[in-house]
Amino acid sequence: MEVTEIAAIAALILSLLLLFKVLSLQSQLNDMKSDLDWMKNRPNTTGTNSINSPNMSQPETNDVDTDLEERLKFMLASNQKIKAIKVLREARNISLKDAKDYVESLERNI
Repeated sequence: MEVTEIAAIAALILSLLLLFKVLSLQSQLNDMKSDLDWMKNRPNTTGTNSINSPNMSQPETNDVDTDLEERLKFMLASNQKIKAIKVLREARNISLKDAKDYVESLERNI
């Protein structure tokens, strides 16, 4: 292999790595835009309210505060059900099944 071929291969590999990084950053930017839209459109509420859902078996999911519930509803209205499940799982450290059941119960009540 000549030096130019090696340099071309290295440049190609570097380009691919940079492309993946740009795509990752674009995804993060889209998530932040979604969060910002949610924050702009939410009503001004203070305090937290508990949600009493008969479908929930885990007690920690009953502690979902109003802001999180509003955010989940906004995501559902924006057709982001999977992201809503992920956000709930991260916020409350619950199982995938419990988060899915909770989000689906919210979806039915919208």
